[in-house]
Amino acid sequence: MKALHALILLLVLSSCQAKTLTVDGKGSGDALNLQDAVGMAAEGDSILIMPGNYSGAKLDKSLNITGLKGANLEGSLIVAAPGCIISHINLSGPDDGPCISLASSGSILLGCNITSPANAVSISGEGNRVKNCTISSPRGVEILGAKNEILESSISAETAVVFNQTHGGLVEGCRISALRGVALEESHDSTVSNNSYSGSGLAIVLSRSHGNLVLGNILSGAMVSGIDDFQSQGNNHSQNTISGGQVGISLRQSQGCNITGNKCHKNERAGIFLEGGSDNSLQDNNLSENGNGILLQGSAQNVLANNSASQNRYGISIRACGENRLRHSSLWGNTYNLRIDSGQSGQQPSNYNFFVQDIDGSNLVDNKPVCYLVGEKDVAVPSDCGFLGLVSCKNIRAADLNITNSSAGVLLLNSTGCEVLGSRISRSEWGYMLEDCLSCIISDSQAANCTVGFSAKSTSSCRLERDGSANCSAEGFRADGSQGLALVQCDARACQWGISLHGCRLCRIQNCSAAYGSEDGIFLSNSHDCSLLANAATSCQRGISLAGSNSCLLQDNNVSGNEMDGISLQQLSSASLQGNAARHNGQGIFAQSCRGLNMKNNLLEENSRFGLRMSGCQGCNMLENSISGNSMAGANLVDCSGNMLYHNLFQDNGQNAADNGANQWDRGEEAGGNYWSDHPVVGNPSREARQIPGGGVDRYPFADPWGWR
Repeated sequence: MKALHALILLLVLSSCQAKTLTVDGKGSGDALNLQDAVGMAAEGDSILIMPGNYSGAKLDKSLNITGLKGANLEGSLIVAAPGCIISHINLSGPDDGPCISLASSGSILLGCNITSPANAVSISGEGNRVKNCTISSPRGVEILGAKNEILESSISAETAVVFNQTHGGLVEGCRISALRGVALEESHDSTVSNNSYSGSGLAIVLSRSHGNLVLGNILSGAMVSGIDDFQSQGNNHSQNTISGGQVGISLRQSQGCNITGNKCHKNERAGIFLEGGSDNSLQDNNLSENGNGILLQGSAQNVLANNSASQNRYGISIRACGENRLRHSSLWGNTYNLRIDSGQSGQQPSNYNFFVQDIDGSNLVDNKPVCYLVGEKDVAVPSDCGFLGLVSCKNIRAADLNITNSSAGVLLLNSTGCEVLGSRISRSEWGYMLEDCLSCIISDSQAANCTVGFSAKSTSSCRLERDGSANCSAEGFRADGSQGLALVQCDARACQWGISLHGCRLCRIQNCSAAYGSEDGIFLSNSHDCSLLANAATSCQRGISLAGSNSCLLQDNNVSGNEMDGISLQQLSSASLQGNAARHNGQGIFAQSCRGLNMKNNLLEENSRFGLRMSGCQGCNMLENSISGNSMAGANLVDCSGNMLYHNLFQDNGQNAADNGANQWDRGEEAGGNYWSDHPVVGNPSREARQIPGGGVDRYPFADPWGWR
């Protein structure tokens, strides 16, 4: 009896063991196709697919399905039962749906080659795993369920992996070539780690997602962004290596995220870019050869600590955002190490909060501490600053600074009574920038090889004295919207514009020099009631040029050797020119569409075209000017009327004068007209009229030079 019982038990156990069914289209297996084999199988059975082409199937039992080399499934494979294993099969999906649907939980897709004209893998169940697969499809893997994993797979797609409104997912160790690599959409607590990406779009995208980890990925190619974090919270991006894109890591309107220990290299716009976000932490990142190492734009209350930025165009840029905290940043070898400004709009709120930053001396620029003071007064800053910023300060003194490669080497904003003395700034965008300042002084200082050497914007009663600017690609000295600014004994050499004022009033430029500029030596645009006294503007395109600038005084200036005009006046009124010397220019003085000019005691000699050329001018007075040796003509008036020219010396010009308008060349018989070297007369004045080619006439010319005196 005992032996019989043992035999019965053995038969029962044998009937419960899993079996393996074979699918062979040639008829030598258990079934001709997979669906029939599934129907024959029991829970836990295995199905082996022989080489050949087979149609898809629906798995409603927990099965282990594997294929030999050359086993191909065409159509949809739907996994509706939990715990299935599908391995080493070539799968080709339909035109209008997913190739594989993992609709249940705990299944594994292993070592498969999946291609599809639509969607390769759709996962709506939980706890599934795709491992060591090769996937090629416009849409690689779409994940709707929780806690699914994509591991060590190669994915080529327009969009490789999408998590949609789910959590707990993992993409690890994958090789991805896609327009969009891994996308988390309204998903949380998932991990994307140790993957490699190449492509031209977005490598990893997090949209309205929180609490995710992006770790140790290598992202390269002509990407728009390596990691793009949009309207998300609390994500962690750590130890990723990102190169060759437009932006390495981008946080847009995201909050409370951590960006730690990443390497961003050769990204065109920025290694790390924050826009419209707050309370993010950027720590221990290495940024090199990017457009900006770190760029904050409209992003407040972020913490930047222990970051290193080298060989970027801008090391760290903070634009149009305030209240950020910088600690232990190291910037070196960047074109411009540190930039803090109001952004591309150029607008700023009245409280200057774009510039209120917490930046201390632990931050180093070329191994020099950053000196950034907000609301301080009555202190002296150390001379070893690598960057100086004074915001809403009073009576701060800085001397003997030597700063290179900064956006603004010295930044003074909304400050009063501050002084910068004996300093040198080079290779910066703005050497010295004053904005909304009152009664500040920069003296005995130099700017070289900057974009703009000295800049004053919306300042009042500030003074630049004995300063020099050389080889600046734009202006040596520039002022915008300022009042009462004085430039005294300043020198601009080999700058595009030497000194330029725009929209200013009551400013004074005195005893300054501008030479070897490719544009104007001194240029005023819409700047009124200004005085230009005893300046020298030589070897420029134009020496002194005024456009739309009324009621200005030009006195005792030397404008010589300029390619076009010594003095150019356009569309302005009530200027006074006295005692200026214009020699060896294209034209001595050129005036166009001006009213009420007074020119007296000017010396216009040996210019290659005209001594004085006027076009469309009215109501001007020219007297006591010496106009001689000019190659084409001494004075040439075109379409002018109501102007008076008398007591001027016209001597040895190619043509002494020409006038096609209604102008007056004398002041009556008693006062007389002008002296003409080509019209000998008797008497001072004479009644032997001098006809002006074009129609004018001097009725009472003088016999002797200066015969009216």
